[in-house]
Formats: sequence, C-alpha cells, structure tokens
Amino acid sequence: MNIKNSPSRSYCIAIKGSIRGTSREKIYYELGLESLRDRRWYRKLTTFYKIFTIQAPPYLFKLIPVNNNHYITRSTHNIPPFQAKHNFFKNTFFPSSIKEWNILDASIRNAESFSVFKKQILTFIRPSPNSVFNCHHPQGLKFLTRLRLGLSHLRKHKFNHNFQDSVNPICKCGQEFETTSHFLLHCPLYSDVRKTFLNKIKSIKSNLIDKNDSNLVNILLYGDMSLTTEINPSILNSTIDFLLESRRFEKPLL
Repeated sequence: MNIKNSPSRSYCIAIKGSIRGTSREKIYYELGLESLRDRRWYRKLTTFYKIFTIQAPPYLFKLIPVNNNHYITRSTHNIPPFQAKHNFFKNTFFPSSIKEWNILDASIRNAESFSVFKKQILTFIRPSPNSVFNCHHPQGLKFLTRLRLGLSHLRKHKFNHNFQDSVNPICKCGQEFETTSHFLLHCPLYSDVRKTFLNKIKSIKSNLIDKNDSNLVNILLYGDMSLTTEINPSILNSTIDFLLESRRFEKPLL
C-alpha cells in the first residue's frame, strides 16, 4: 500500500470490520501499516533526501550546514548539526532531519534514487500484515478480525472497553472470564460445535491440538507461517466455521 494513500483509522475500521474504539496500533499492525509517528519520520527523511540531492528547490539545499573541513556527501560524512539553544528549534524540520539523517547507515543515505531510498526506509517501519491466506468469507473474516484485535462480542473484550452492558467479564457459563481462549477452547456452552471444530483441526494436522492454550489460540486465529499454504487456509476456515456455528456473534453488539 502506498504510504501516500494509507487509510485513515475510520477507513481501516470499515475495511476490516472492526469496532469503533479498537486500538489504532492493533489495526495498523493487522493491516501492515506503519504508525502515524513512523509515517511522519518517513515523510521527513524522504523530503530531506530530495533536498540533499537537489531534487527540491536549490535554495533549500543552501540551508543545510556545511563543514568547512570536508565536502559533505551522503556516503562519507555526517552533516554538522545546527547549534540550538532551545528545544523548540531542535524539533523543527532541518535540525531534527539532520539528526535522523546522520543516524542512517551510509548505504541508505547513498541510495541511487529516491524510489530506492523510500523502499529502504520503509523496511524499518512497515510491519508485514497478518495474512488471511486467501480465505473468502466476509462475515467470518469480520468476526475473526475482531477476535484478533481484542474487541468483539466476548464479555472480557467489552468489559475492557467499558461497555455499559458488560459490568463484569464473567462468561454466561459462570466458570471464568469470557476471553478468546475460553470461548474457543473451554466454554461448555459450545461443547458440541467445538468437538466438531477440534476434530477438523486434528484432521488437518494432528499435533496442533496438543499445544498449550496460548499457542493453539494463536494458530487458530492467525495460522502459522511454518505450515503449508494448504494447511493455513484450512485452519482459518475451520475457525470461521466455529465462529459462525456458535452463533455467538450474530446479535447486535449493544
């Protein structure tokens, strides 16, 4: 996704089916987007690259400090920092850009083109999106994404986000908090559909259900990159079938 066209938070909510109030950081991580802070860092350095390589108006290049003892190049020398007495000035464009520029490896500063520089900078800040392994089930993927993001119909999720109808996180079964792990693996209210669900998982790869709860839940929600491209979609589709057959997420959220 082009950083210039990175979606806003509300757009992320719409395209992933998440709920308003979901952590912005979790949404960005799910989609493989850099944070707003990193995006600003990216824009600052790419703009400075243009200035330093005179791909911007030349008068901007003349504002960069010069070391009288050396000819400054991208690959050999750091740019002399601005002498600033106040933090306000230090945080303005040129002083802060030069500080960040000097930290970069010479191989990045010496990128042969603007497009190469952008690509190298993005490798630092852009996470890989969480895959759905080409699963095609809009409703099921919406429920799956909500569990991944930690804000769904489950009482523990709603309690954590101060929903008025969730004054405590205890599951209706009365045994423990209604967490993702409890819902997927333990709640007696869904024993029948869970039995079918776990039998499917066992038939896909027999040793998966032997993992501890935390690891198993992670695989059920995200798959496992060490598994094949045939196994991972089967796991996620089986999880989606369970979410739909449980009917836990059908009612309105409030």
